[in-house]
Amino acid sequence: MFKKLLVPIDGSPASMRAIDLAIEFAMKDGSKLTLIHVVSPAPVCSKPAMIEEMKGIGNSVLEAAASKCDAFGISAKKVLKVAESNQTSTAYEIFKEAVDGNYDCVIIGSRGYSGGMGILMGSVAISVALSLPCTTIIVR
Repeated sequence: MFKKLLVPIDGSPASMRAIDLAIEFAMKDGSKLTLIHVVSPAPVCSKPAMIEEMKGIGNSVLEAAASKCDAFGISAKKVLKVAESNQTSTAYEIFKEAVDGNYDCVIIGSRGYSGGMGILMGSVAISVALSLPCTTIIVR
């Protein structure tokens, strides 16, 4: 069904469920799997040492996700991007990777809030889903 899958991860439960679904596709269809983590420092955290620390955390998230894939015999490419303050965003970096890499499908986790308004999706998931020319699956 899908030849190339992109899975944005941040270590949240929803992003880990997105990996589970991507693994299912990869096992069933032989899809190639790429994991992406975007470091998005706030302007007050834009010092090089802080960005390097955030990149280290991002690499740890990628390694944990790749280990989950490895447990099922699936090899996953890991991509770490940095969204520069006031120049780009997490959603844009995911969009750019998906388009530049010619992915068939992006499987992204949703973050939910419960309250008076019900469940709302995260702004990154919505931005990505509305922008991409390929299939986008949002996982709760």
